[in-house]
Amino acid sequence: MVYSAINEKGISKSMKTERNNPLLKRLDKWIGIPALYLLGKFHHPQARPQTYRRIALIKTAAVGDTIILSAMVEEVKRAYPDADITVICSKNNAAMVKCLPHVNRVETFVMKRPWQSLRRIGALGHYDLVLDFGPWPRINGVISWWLDADYKVGFYRPDTHRHYIYDAKVEHSDCLHEIENYRNLLRGAGIAPMGLLPDLRTDKRLLSSSYAVLHLFPGGAMDRQRRWTDAGWQELAKQLHQQYGVQILLSGGPADTEEAQEVCDRLQCGGIPAENIAGKYSLKDMASILQYAKLVVSVNTGIMHYAAAVGVPLVAIHGATSEVRWGPLSEKARVVKSGLSCQPCISLGFESECTAPVCMEKVTVPMVMEKIEKVLEA
Repeated sequence: MVYSAINEKGISKSMKTERNNPLLKRLDKWIGIPALYLLGKFHHPQARPQTYRRIALIKTAAVGDTIILSAMVEEVKRAYPDADITVICSKNNAAMVKCLPHVNRVETFVMKRPWQSLRRIGALGHYDLVLDFGPWPRINGVISWWLDADYKVGFYRPDTHRHYIYDAKVEHSDCLHEIENYRNLLRGAGIAPMGLLPDLRTDKRLLSSSYAVLHLFPGGAMDRQRRWTDAGWQELAKQLHQQYGVQILLSGGPADTEEAQEVCDRLQCGGIPAENIAGKYSLKDMASILQYAKLVVSVNTGIMHYAAAVGVPLVAIHGATSEVRWGPLSEKARVVKSGLSCQPCISLGFESECTAPVCMEKVTVPMVMEKIEKVLEA
């Protein structure tokens, strides 16, 4: 695999800043829309090739989306076993992309250095197919246009104005799970998906003790709307230890280390064996940490999708997000939500105007424990 060096210890604070930078988002809209519209005026749709040898996939965020993308990489590889696959990502999800099998090259697009990044991408050479898996970022459309390729496929959403430069435009729907939107993108390229799910299981076991992983930190945009209460996590950890005798591991990225330690200290003061592993393991090693846990409980974020992809018993707490759109893709997963009428209010990840996420506050520890008992009995 070919890739530029980047820290693989999860998601750093600088990476979060790049992803959630309001200025970058405004520039993406103000500059991206007119730029793509004008470029589209000079675009002449091309006929679909009969076969593909070099394929570029574009996904510039985030970890959870990239885990869903892993199933598409597998679909493409099964359809074209000899294909050379490049994934163009951002600093935010590069470490996760490097964990995916069948990827021959990882090219990291640095959002704060777009011209330098475009020059590197332009030097990648000719591709037979470009698949842009971003439903809204206009920068993805610019990357797609910049690439030298025979056929380019991307999403169409009437509210994003970014579809003008694609040879095949695929409708992106808020009514489908994101993996179904991705599969539709493959169909736009003439690739018939087999219905594969993300599978990132590993034979490597790092820990031998009996433990449960709790992931408190949503990450990304609108993290407040997807966050459960500290009191809820503390009581849940207590009941898990009392009922199942497990050690509690608190996971997170490097940016979550300090807050996770505060929670860990409170648990230890209450006599609960707990360890802060936020930022301790690489994303690659987290596959083992999650897979060999007795249980994972997580809010809707990348670790939730990762846990689903390694097949561990999982309980996912949903608030502002819909499990229909972003739920865990695993038979061993259960979803808990409060079921308020205002749910969900997030589809793409940033459109909620909620300032008081009562949907997460209304999730109780007994509700979570009920799902835990069911998933462990299955």
